[in-house]
Amino acid sequence: MADLGAIAERLYAGVMAPMVLGGAIEPGHAIGARAALALGEGDRTTTDPDREFQVQLGRVRRARRLAAVDRFPPASRSEWALGAILHDLLQAANPTFDTVLRRSAAERILLVARDALDRVPDAATVREALSRHTWFGRVLDIARTDTSVSWWVGSRTYLGVEAPHRLQAWPELRRVSVVKAEHALLELEPLAVDRAGLTEALARFLAKTPLTALATCTRDAPPFVWSPATLALVATRPGRTLALRALAKLPAADVDAALGRATRDLLGARRSMAAPAVTLLGERALAQAAGHVDRGHGGAGPSPAHAHAAFARGLGAVAGMLMLESGEAGWPHGERARLIAALDVAARSPPAREAVALLGEGS
Repeated sequence: MADLGAIAERLYAGVMAPMVLGGAIEPGHAIGARAALALGEGDRTTTDPDREFQVQLGRVRRARRLAAVDRFPPASRSEWALGAILHDLLQAANPTFDTVLRRSAAERILLVARDALDRVPDAATVREALSRHTWFGRVLDIARTDTSVSWWVGSRTYLGVEAPHRLQAWPELRRVSVVKAEHALLELEPLAVDRAGLTEALARFLAKTPLTALATCTRDAPPFVWSPATLALVATRPGRTLALRALAKLPAADVDAALGRATRDLLGARRSMAAPAVTLLGERALAQAAGHVDRGHGGAGPSPAHAHAAFARGLGAVAGMLMLESGEAGWPHGERARLIAALDVAARSPPAREAVALLGEGS
C-alpha cells in the first residue's frame, strides 16, 4: 500500500506550496488516481509548520484581492486531490518520457489524471470556489525553464534543469553562451503526450476551480467556456461579485472577447442554462456605464475577437437596461436614466440584435 503520508509531504513541498508561494515546482513519480483521491482522508498535516503557516498566509493574501477573508482551513480532501492530479499532469509533460519506450507511460499518467478529475466534486459553495482559487490561481503561470549552452566546439540544451557548472566555466576562453527560455505548459517541446489531450485535461482541471477559470478567461488555451461549475458560481450574488472583481483586473476588451465568444456558444448549444452568464454581462455593462470598470476598446478593424467583444457588450447592454427598467439593479431614478442613456447605443447595435434573436429562439 502506498505511504500516503510520504506522498503528501512530497506533493506539498514540490507542488502545492510553490503554487501559492512561488518558486520551483518539482513533480516526482506519478501519484495516481487512488492515492490522489485518498490523500485528504483524516486530518492531513505536514511536518513543516513554518512552511504551512507561510502557505496559509499566502492563500489569504490572494483571497483578499477579491474578498475580505482572514483565514482558510488547511487543504480539503478535494484540494489535496486536485493538487495530486495537477502534479501528475505536470509529470506527464516531463521531457524524460519523450522516448519510444516511455511515451505510453506518459499517456497512461495523463489518462488516469484526466479520469480522476471526474471523481473530484465541483465546488459546492462560493467560499469553496475561492478556497480552490487560493491554491490554484497561478496554474497557468507554470512554465519550464530550458537552458541552452553553446561553446566553441558544441552546444547542448537542458530541459527544465540547470546546466552543469563545468559547461559554463571559462566563458571568455571557451566562448560560452548561456540562454534561458521559459515555455508554458501547453507550449512545451518535446512533448511525449498528445497536446490536444493535455489541453483537454487542463480545461477539465480549470472547471474544478471555477473562479480561477473566470479569472484567467483571457487565456489563449484552453479557451474559456461556460461550464456548469462557472455558471453555478455566477448564479449567486456573492459568486458574481467575486467574478466581476476578478474580471476587472484583466484587460476589458480581452474579457469582452472571451465572454462574448463563450456566451454566444452557450446560447447556441445550451440556451436554457445561459441566464447566469447573461446576468453577469448585464452587471458588467452597468459597472462600465457607471464608470466603475474600464470600457476598454474593440481593437482596430473587424476580427473574430472584435466581433465577440461587440456581442458581449451588446448583450450586456440589453440585459443591463432590462435590470434598470425593472428596478432590479437598485439604482436611484436619476442615475437609472443616465445609465439607460449610456447603454442605449450598444443595446441597439447589430450584435445586440443578434443576441436578442438567440435568446428569443428559446422562448
